[in-house]
Amino acid sequence: MGGRSLEPMFVKNLENVQGDERDVIFISTVYGPEQPGARVHQRFGPINSVVGHRRLNVLFTRAKEKVVVFSSMDSTDILPNESTGRGVGILKDYLVYSSTGKLDAGTTSGREPDSDFEIVVAMRLRQQGFDVVPQVGVAGYFIDLGVKDPRNPDVFLLGIECDGATYHSAKSARDRDRLREEALRQKKWNIYRIWSTDWFRDPDRETSKLLAYIRQLLRP
Repeated sequence: MGGRSLEPMFVKNLENVQGDERDVIFISTVYGPEQPGARVHQRFGPINSVVGHRRLNVLFTRAKEKVVVFSSMDSTDILPNESTGRGVGILKDYLVYSSTGKLDAGTTSGREPDSDFEIVVAMRLRQQGFDVVPQVGVAGYFIDLGVKDPRNPDVFLLGIECDGATYHSAKSARDRDRLREEALRQKKWNIYRIWSTDWFRDPDRETSKLLAYIRQLLRP
């Protein structure tokens, strides 16, 4: 064991896990629907308290090497609103992270598309049944279009950048976009670029290429 002493295993609840660390922490929500497919009652006990988010922060940082999450509910079962505490939203985000590995799953900004090009691309995808959100906020950036994962509507499957040739012709703009894309990929985002010149030359071909990429991402 390399001279390391074995630490005893412990089983604790959210309120008394403070200060204890182990190499591996197993987290279980021990809460979920009463019947398969049933609605989860939005009662989250101490997580919904004023300090609920702090308790979760302690819980999520107890592992030295690895966290394993067991949950009988999905992130989509958690429905935060104006009356719920911060902890409820953080729990939802953590379940998204634990299932996708994305450090920033993206937020809906409420902003309108920046161009008619983005509107047309979004329309093509919606005609194929995909939920598309314009101007998704991630890590201080805005992605032109976010495509929701049909298997989990809380998660964005793909970010699409609709690039106009004029704006992106300058080297400074290309360098900025490259750094931006690197930052997004570090956060486990799939990024797909569409050039406006290619799109308007043959929109059907570009749509087919985009749909093929989406189908590839959806493969098990």
